[in-house]
Amino acid sequence: MTREEKLAYLALLEERHRRNSTYQYRSFGDKLYPFQHELIWATKQYSQVMLMAANRVGKTMTGTYVDTIHALGHYPDWWDGHAFDHAPLIWLLGYSGEKCRDLLQTPIFGRRIENRWEGGLIPPEYILEHESMTGTTNAMRSVYVRHGGGGDVQYQTSKVQLWSYSQGQHALMGDSVDWYHIDEEPRDQTIFPQVLTRTATGDQGQGGRGILTFTPENGRTELVVQFMDTPSQGQYLIRAGWDDVTHLTEQTKETLLASFPPHQREMRTKGIPMLGHGRIYDLSEDYITCDPFDIPDHWMVIDGMDFGWDHPQAQVQLAIDMDSETIYITHAWKQRQVSPNDAWGSVKSWAAGVPTAWPLDGLQTEKGSGKQQKSYYQEAGFNMLAEHATWPDGSNGVEAGLFEILDLMRKGRFKVFKGLRAFLDEFLQYHRDDKGKIVKSGEDVLDAARYAYMMRRYAIRKGLVGKPKEITINPIPTVNRW
Repeated sequence: MTREEKLAYLALLEERHRRNSTYQYRSFGDKLYPFQHELIWATKQYSQVMLMAANRVGKTMTGTYVDTIHALGHYPDWWDGHAFDHAPLIWLLGYSGEKCRDLLQTPIFGRRIENRWEGGLIPPEYILEHESMTGTTNAMRSVYVRHGGGGDVQYQTSKVQLWSYSQGQHALMGDSVDWYHIDEEPRDQTIFPQVLTRTATGDQGQGGRGILTFTPENGRTELVVQFMDTPSQGQYLIRAGWDDVTHLTEQTKETLLASFPPHQREMRTKGIPMLGHGRIYDLSEDYITCDPFDIPDHWMVIDGMDFGWDHPQAQVQLAIDMDSETIYITHAWKQRQVSPNDAWGSVKSWAAGVPTAWPLDGLQTEKGSGKQQKSYYQEAGFNMLAEHATWPDGSNGVEAGLFEILDLMRKGRFKVFKGLRAFLDEFLQYHRDDKGKIVKSGEDVLDAARYAYMMRRYAIRKGLVGKPKEITINPIPTVNRW
């Protein structure tokens, strides 16, 4: 290869690098994680999508990529999320002008250097105009983006506005918003309702939609509780932690973990809302979990159930090692608004034939049929115990169960299989209010586990599950008379 050919080749490589850098949004979707794809999918099905995630997993990056695609109108072939057929009005919201600039504006538009935008997901030639934000250096109030177009099709103009929570809800007035992205949860609980008000007539009267991306540093706020415990029809929650990404090395994780205060580690690494000093089970997830394994046939098993409709119903299974007197949570499931038959279909692979403990409200009767609630589950296939869950003395107090289970956890004799998020998420959030009362929200699986624990005297050997009871024939003594 001649010198001229080498120079030409280097020029081609440099041009390819420039184009890849300038048009990075085109290939950005190729490296998204499953939870990021889930967020995109959810935006078509739901108008309010929350990504509650750990630090350093790419939650803000996920949001800014989606914002970019909507602003440009250049939807990739694989896109299964919401798509606008017109240039949208987009709101990006953050804590302050500085946060809006650094976390939202810069990833999307880049930095303005010598009257030119550089380094953002949106190529500079697509950025038509901008209006500066007062009071914050290099921060923008509005940016206008070329949307669609090409060939004989005239492009439209998307408008992207950046707002800080410090301006208050009264600044968020007057516009009909098509898309919003709230980055980090506002402490002012009036911000989100005001944003929703602005979206009511968005997307050409169909109603706007958007996403929230944050680490739950404020704990179980009203907004977090709503999405977690009582989501509306248009709300969808996605969780993501360090286990959901591969770009963090073990060394990086160890370094970061050591820098976090102990009470923040679950929040920083798993996206679990921080609860302060109110936790009932004040242990880390790692302390009580173990790798799943096959339960030996001689161990005892029993299931527990908590009824529910508007709040989730729950099913769990306990396995008991009688030699070490250790209890293992091996299965956990919960879901809202499912029938007994649907619940059975979800858990019968491990619940079939196993005795199931249930609470007192299973004795409630339906006005129309007069049948007890537990009867419907019996008919569906559950092996319901004859009596509701009680302690051996006939009582059913809650505090006694909490004390015993916590004591077993601390002694290493109450373990949970890794990956059972239905149990572990509740375990991490179960708490008392400032008056010492148990907060009755999001404890469905924990209650089911407690019922099973209370009735463990009725557990059966795993090896006998599904086997018919052997009938012992005792011959009647006779007297031979000859």
